[in-house]
Amino acid sequence: MAENKTLSDQANHLRRQAEEKAAKMTENQEALSADETRQMLHALRVHQIELEMQNEELRRAQLELDAARARYFDLYDLAPVGYCTLSEKGLILETNLTAATLLGVARGALVKQSFSRFILKADQDIYYLHRKQLFDAGEQQACDLRMVKNDGTLFWAHLSATAAQDSEGGESVWHCVMSDITDLKRVEAEKAELEVRNRQLQKAESLGIMAGAIAHHFNNQHQVVMGNLEMAIGELHRDSHILETLTDALKAARKAAEVSALMLTYRGQAPLNLSETCRQSLALLQVATPKGITLKADIPSSGPVVRANAGQIQQVLTHLVSNAWEAIDQNTGTIDLTIKTVSQADIPISRRFPIDWKPKESVYACLEVADTGCGIANKDIEKLFDPFFTTKFTGRGLGLPVVLGIAGSHGGGVTVESGPGRGSVFRFFLPVSAEEIPIPLEKVDKAREIEGGGTVLVVEDEAQVRKMVKKMLTHMGFTVLEARDGIEAVEVFRQHQDEIRCVLCDLTMPRMDGWETLATLRSLKPGIPFVLSSGYDKEQAMAGKHAILPQAFLNKPYQLKELRDTISRTLSNKADLCNGSSES
Repeated sequence: MAENKTLSDQANHLRRQAEEKAAKMTENQEALSADETRQMLHALRVHQIELEMQNEELRRAQLELDAARARYFDLYDLAPVGYCTLSEKGLILETNLTAATLLGVARGALVKQSFSRFILKADQDIYYLHRKQLFDAGEQQACDLRMVKNDGTLFWAHLSATAAQDSEGGESVWHCVMSDITDLKRVEAEKAELEVRNRQLQKAESLGIMAGAIAHHFNNQHQVVMGNLEMAIGELHRDSHILETLTDALKAARKAAEVSALMLTYRGQAPLNLSETCRQSLALLQVATPKGITLKADIPSSGPVVRANAGQIQQVLTHLVSNAWEAIDQNTGTIDLTIKTVSQADIPISRRFPIDWKPKESVYACLEVADTGCGIANKDIEKLFDPFFTTKFTGRGLGLPVVLGIAGSHGGGVTVESGPGRGSVFRFFLPVSAEEIPIPLEKVDKAREIEGGGTVLVVEDEAQVRKMVKKMLTHMGFTVLEARDGIEAVEVFRQHQDEIRCVLCDLTMPRMDGWETLATLRSLKPGIPFVLSSGYDKEQAMAGKHAILPQAFLNKPYQLKELRDTISRTLSNKADLCNGSSES
């Protein structure tokens, strides 16, 4: 603007000079010579031209200034972020159109309004803290907080502010840049939730691997204990004074094996009536219920039908009810047991376990256990299904992990509804099966007779297990050849393949495992009866695609009768538990 003023002053000065000379020429026209007149007229024309050029330059400068001012206001008003100038007390002095749009108010109506009016009350402490630091320290401030539009809509905003001096009055002001980061916050929340899910999945996977490995080794040792106890009992006279002692030890070993099996839950092998299965356990649960606690049951007369293992369903019921007992303070309260069917849409979405479980079937059976206990804190719900987690006392904490394991292995899930002081509701879901429940057949306890005896090759890396299995097979009338791993088994088989009737082979061994041993022996003698055995359950052991399959699978720890039946079926060419037909 100063430059434009200078140009105007110069033009006025030239104009005045020209006018003065013109007047002087008029006064002295008669006294001037012709040459002087021409010189004066020429000078006047030069000054006029200069004046016109300067005026033209002034007009161009003014146009450029107007265009620059228009561009500035376009950039200021239509910027992708909001700009506000505020007084030290937080009153809005000036704002651009973007800020007005973000706040849902006309720009003119924003002037003199308090900026804090548009900040969520819960976040106003953040705003005032940064505003104070802005003027106390004079440093740029930035923060994220939730703001409220004029229509009540919430959005996340990032504020960046710098302090300045007002050019007119010298008062302190601050310039604030405001960005809508609602989408960014939503993405961050989704990312955080995904990370939590991934951690839980990784933890569950790690725990599953660890549980499988522990159960595998545990079952191998139980095979030795139970097998030797059973052999010892079989050799004693009925009136022996130690028979009862050994029998009790075998019963305890079998129960211990059941605990190990909890870590290797498997898919149910037959359809069952959920109501009937739970009703069988209800009487014992009611007797065991602590005094002062009322156990109420709402169980249909029949159904729903699910494909599951009856023993595991009874474990689920027992664990959920006992968990409810412990949640009721001072042993005074109520537990409601309900069995019903629900649609996929009625299964709660929140607090669903496993964390990645997505119901795929249209209808599910629901076993619900609700209590009037103390409830569960939000911070503890995520840990409920961790092994050995408990808010009660040391030594407990396997019940709910077992419930979750059984649900997951049957294609189901668990939901939890709880809060401090308002009790808890655990719902156990399994897909409803359309199968009919077969009429149970009478159990036949008579052991199968094995014709002819012969030689069995036992391939097992655990020396004690190998020794015990040899005893059992010898008791059954077989000659036993032993191998410590697959490599040794191939060598023994080459020497005795004409006399070996059957191979009993462990799955997990050093150097050459059970699958490799099976493939190698079948290449030497196609159709050789082969039984694969493992401390892992059948589903884990048989996972994956295998070109060659055994006739049978034997889960450790097994008893003498199970071994006898499996060998008998395998030798009679009727056993193909793995693929439905015997190989030849």
